[in-house]
Amino acid sequence: MNTYFVRHNKGIWIDDETRQRLWDERRIAIHFGRYPYTTKKMTRDCSSIDPGDYTGSAKSCMTTLVELAREGGYVCAQHYPHIDWMLGFVRPHSKIELFKGKWRNDCDLKGETAVLKTLRLTKVRRVKPLDYAVLHVGRPRQGTIVRWHLARKTVESLVEGRRTKPQLSDLRPDQQEILCSEFLRLPEAAACGLPRLAHLVLPTGRTMRDIDIVGIARDGKRLYAQVTFAPRSTITWKLDRLHPYRDAQRNHLILFCDCPEQTSEHGVSIFPIRKAYETFTATSSGKLWLQRSA
Repeated sequence: MNTYFVRHNKGIWIDDETRQRLWDERRIAIHFGRYPYTTKKMTRDCSSIDPGDYTGSAKSCMTTLVELAREGGYVCAQHYPHIDWMLGFVRPHSKIELFKGKWRNDCDLKGETAVLKTLRLTKVRRVKPLDYAVLHVGRPRQGTIVRWHLARKTVESLVEGRRTKPQLSDLRPDQQEILCSEFLRLPEAAACGLPRLAHLVLPTGRTMRDIDIVGIARDGKRLYAQVTFAPRSTITWKLDRLHPYRDAQRNHLILFCDCPEQTSEHGVSIFPIRKAYETFTATSSGKLWLQRSA
């Protein structure tokens, strides 16, 4: 079942009372009422729930809302000005309800009737997004209502009251990069013949095209690493991207990937990412990190 992110931000032209009613009644809503969002100029808000009666982003949002009502799904909703986010479930074959409120006082239509298209949530949970990194950092940056595959397991588990331990495959690529950098700080990394990370020089991830981890090892050499969950047999190109940095006197090179055992190829240490995950998450700090990263 799909998961969706719904954004009720400050830019929606409805008054505070209407916002509070949406929150109190556990609703998600979209408000695209008049031209230019409709296929013809309107003198009042459009009450249609047919996506064909809208244009542009309004049509896309209405299509998604109709899909959610028909198929059901899990929802994470951000309601301005509330700090907590509202999580819940929309039952399949739910009815889209028209909800009448008021336009904001700081717009030309102040005080006029605003017609919103809404769905009610069940199994509602309110959470602080900072407690769950995948919600706070990974939320879609644009759109009133969009599918949110990335947070599917987290939102579903919270709504259903199931708090299961995340698996390595549940972590986003940037989280896997952080995981491997933290593993390299552990004494266990040295016990495996890997350099121990003393400091990061750059943020993990997208700072460099070819490298995911750039740091300084405890022996003073530079440390460069690539991180991927893909099998070793499919990522020769990632290994090739480390080759220009080969200099045994100055650099350590590491490739974390899905492989059965630790090996070395052409001056690059190839290390099982699953072993890094298991080792780090067995520590007290690793357990806490995993809990907060879910």
